[in-house]
Amino acid sequence: MVTIEELIIETMPFSEALKDQIKKDTEFLKALKITNYKRFISLGAVSLSYSPIAIEDEIIGVYTFVYKLKIPKFKQDFIVNKGKKDINFILYTRFPEGSKSKKVKDINEFYTIYSKDIYYVNTHHIKYEELPNSLKQRGLEAIKLAEKLKSGYLAPLKNAELNKFEQEINVILGNNK
Repeated sequence: MVTIEELIIETMPFSEALKDQIKKDTEFLKALKITNYKRFISLGAVSLSYSPIAIEDEIIGVYTFVYKLKIPKFKQDFIVNKGKKDINFILYTRFPEGSKSKKVKDINEFYTIYSKDIYYVNTHHIKYEELPNSLKQRGLEAIKLAEKLKSGYLAPLKNAELNKFEQEINVILGNNK
């Protein structure tokens, strides 16, 4: 049986290695905002960047829209691909429960390592205007979807529907799972 969280991960433009790590590490999966669909809407896209402080690491920006707030807003968490080797990934986020995983760290650690108060300043909570231009249309779609969700538009999915979606996604992605 497939879960909604697994479907969300499969539709993201992540490498297979990153998808595998997320699925294997339940703390990572739980801390990743895009999988908390009852509170966040994934923009379904990422941005790649490199901090001049640690150019050996690839920084993957993961964007969401938090629609369960009085004043909804966009958020960005960071997954760091250590050494750009697609082997070791660390998620930097705000995770109130804390995490036992060595792969999930507080967002403030990210700023200490990769920002030094110069780079990535004010990029965890962002305004629509601050989204990369390539994501602005997705941002608008997330805002519209949030309005539908707030009005109770989302019906629960049955297992058969989830499995059908998984099969369709695998066909689109060319996976033979």
